[in-house]
Amino acid sequence: MSDLKYERSGHVPVIDMNKSDEELSVEFYEALTTVGFACICNSGIWELAQDYGRKTHSFFHLPLEEKKKYSKPNSYDCHYGWLANGRVQLEETAPAPDYKEVFHTNRITEGDRTLAPPIIDSEESRKLRAKFEEQASRILYLLGVAMKLEDPYQMVKAHSFTEKKNPSNQSVVWYPKVDKSLLVPGQLRCGEHSDFGSLTLLYSDAPGLQVMSRELGEYVDAGFIEGGIYVNIGDMLQMWSGDVLIATKHRVLLPEAKFLDKERVSVAFFGHADDEALLETLDGSNKYPPITARQYLRRRFSATYGTEQ
Repeated sequence: MSDLKYERSGHVPVIDMNKSDEELSVEFYEALTTVGFACICNSGIWELAQDYGRKTHSFFHLPLEEKKKYSKPNSYDCHYGWLANGRVQLEETAPAPDYKEVFHTNRITEGDRTLAPPIIDSEESRKLRAKFEEQASRILYLLGVAMKLEDPYQMVKAHSFTEKKNPSNQSVVWYPKVDKSLLVPGQLRCGEHSDFGSLTLLYSDAPGLQVMSRELGEYVDAGFIEGGIYVNIGDMLQMWSGDVLIATKHRVLLPEAKFLDKERVSVAFFGHADDEALLETLDGSNKYPPITARQYLRRRFSATYGTEQ
């Protein structure tokens, strides 16, 4: 991992989780209805994610045949497993797949050594997931308050993060050193995309994330701040909110030439609504027809991973 220090660019609003719920509901609503991203501090996530991320490096350096034992099954119902470099292409029109490896885990993988090795499914990973879930639930509640829902816990109740019926996953994203001889012109570490689900919380150990500025109509650096965890809205929650909350496109660039030999790791929590949760526009506008979370996510997973319907 890189031990370099970076400065934040200032595009993404920073929100201090030590503030009152009243203050936080206003700040999250402002950030997630305009920029679509926020950077939260004092969340209790950073240190746990940093420690866990460092320890997962050893898995990604295992021989290919060893990693293949944990390959992600080609089925919607399997939100877990390892994805090799070249398996994921988030930007459909990109000239090549993303330059990364990913290991997804969820409630099903916990304690099952046939699905995830101890370095991935560890005590550290479970502590981290619990903190991700805690903060994701809190943010959903704060958005419910800001949106003046009749029940501000409505979105929270649709996300049973601690139960197996919920498809949310925690994912380690490993960006290996870049071999220029293997690159295709225009290839990125992570192509342009918006996330599928409700809410994403992201730890990264180095810069590289860019977000689409609605104001400028171009990509800008999200910046980097130690202790900061990025939060962004997914497509499902944008639809569910009747386009009040914004799912912003983002990407991860290849590093500049002097950093091509630096690995990069991120740990993301992709929060999804329960499979059978019926998503009807929260403002009662019926802007989109009702759909279950399972139906919605199947479409998106199929397009990205070639997942069977």
